[in-house]
Amino acid sequence: MKEGRPMLLVVDGNSILNRAFYGIRLLTTKEGLYTNGIYGFLNILLKIKEDTKADHAVIAFDLPKPTFRHLEFDKYKANRKGMPDELASQLPILKELLRALGYQIVECEGYEADDIIGTFAKSCSDEGIDCAIATGDRDSFQLIGDHVVVRLATTKQGTADAVIYDSDKIKEQYGLSPKQLIDVKALMGDSSDNIPGVAGIGEKTALALIQEFSSL
Repeated sequence: MKEGRPMLLVVDGNSILNRAFYGIRLLTTKEGLYTNGIYGFLNILLKIKEDTKADHAVIAFDLPKPTFRHLEFDKYKANRKGMPDELASQLPILKELLRALGYQIVECEGYEADDIIGTFAKSCSDEGIDCAIATGDRDSFQLIGDHVVVRLATTKQGTADAVIYDSDKIKEQYGLSPKQLIDVKALMGDSSDNIPGVAGIGEKTALALIQEFSSL
């Protein structure tokens, strides 16, 4: 990232909203409308904007419809519980607020927010524009490059914070390049998405194999 270059902030809407919702106790208006997710999301978003000083921002959301991955593998995310009503009721209001504040919301039927984020990351890299991805999902690490960093949402002493990941930090933590993490995931699978890996191979073994052999 270089000073003076344009910066695009890409926010993983579902990931940040989930973090906000579960990080703050349930809050309601006097009419009974739940607001803790909205309140937390906007606080996190304002801090990210202040920290990155981004020129533009887009917010990607999933749609509640099957994606091409569900069509390819019918057990994809079959272990996931649906969004709780207390959170689901806040989503349309949050989107309305974001649009009113001038933010661009991007959704695409058949694709996940992850796919939208990846598309923006590649487009920025191709055009020489810096891109900061705000998410709580480590899957985005594979997108990191010369123009792309990930701001991984964390909580520090009860306050929302972020750890910045670039190529150097990925090398330091995993001993690999960001793109090699794709092969690591292929070996170990992803239990959160119900994707099987190679039997008997977890993260530690997958990392050691890719460090030794470079790729699948």
